Amino acid sequence: MNEVWYVVGLVAVSVAVLALGVWFVRREIRDEVSPAPLLWAGYAVVAAFVVFGVLRTSWVVLS
Repeated sequence: MNEVWYVVGLVAVSVAVLALGVWFVRREIRDEVSPAPLLWAGYAVVAAFVVFGVLRTSWVVLS
């Protein structure tokens, strides 16, 4: 049962990190720091690593 709570916590933290990333990208676009496509592309790469890490870790912990 502890493994399930570990995964739930991991997913919750990951969702918070991804939401914070969206907020950051939108703020940078609003302030015209960098081109929007470049920022969203960078966010997509980071988000892909986060999602992959969550899935892989969850698979290992729950199996």
